[in-house]
Amino acid sequence: MAQATYDIWVKGSPEKNELGDCPFSHRMMMTMEEKGISYNKNLLDEQKMPDWIKDVCDGNKQIPFMKENETGKWLYDSDKMAPYLEDKFPDLKKIGKPDECPQVGKELFPTKFMDFLLSKPGNDEDKKKDALYQELKAVNDHLEKSGKPYFGGDDVCATDLSMAPKIKHIKIGADEIKGWQVPSDLKALHEWMGRMSERDSWKKTYYTEQYVRDGWNLKVKTMSEDK
Repeated sequence: MAQATYDIWVKGSPEKNELGDCPFSHRMMMTMEEKGISYNKNLLDEQKMPDWIKDVCDGNKQIPFMKENETGKWLYDSDKMAPYLEDKFPDLKKIGKPDECPQVGKELFPTKFMDFLLSKPGNDEDKKKDALYQELKAVNDHLEKSGKPYFGGDDVCATDLSMAPKIKHIKIGADEIKGWQVPSDLKALHEWMGRMSERDSWKKTYYTEQYVRDGWNLKVKTMSEDK
């Protein structure tokens, strides 16, 4: 059996052999699935990250990161990894680099989303909920105006693959922590998410809603205690 082009380390449960709820890991696996790049998935418990990760990620302990098996090169940070793959494999399906694709929702995740989750009931919560909604509406309006099924037009681009995991987290996390659902009037956004969830790249990199709910409960609890 041929060696995979990359080994990638992503959030998950090694004991259960289940993929975890990291949207940046999700983005990278979807990117490799869409481009047809072979990879071997290694699951890491985010609470038990080994120190050797710092040695291959310039002193950082973060996921995802990956090793290029042919060259031994280590890569980390999905904002750097995705465009690297676009340059490395120009003959494979073109996804485009982030700066070549529609620039929408840049303040959405984590900024506006986290502001809302950590907001205090009352005026603070209302203000930050509206700021999140306006950012989501800008994404919706871009899709609606384009009249195309994806940010990339008739097929996905880097924006689709970066945005979809984040919207999944926003939809589930906002409901879990604040009891707030993404409004149905954002029709183009909901329809786009429906199309994304039907893609093979999404299905092959699926992780459960419960992992997302548990993840945001833990993160909000930890951040609230640190304040």
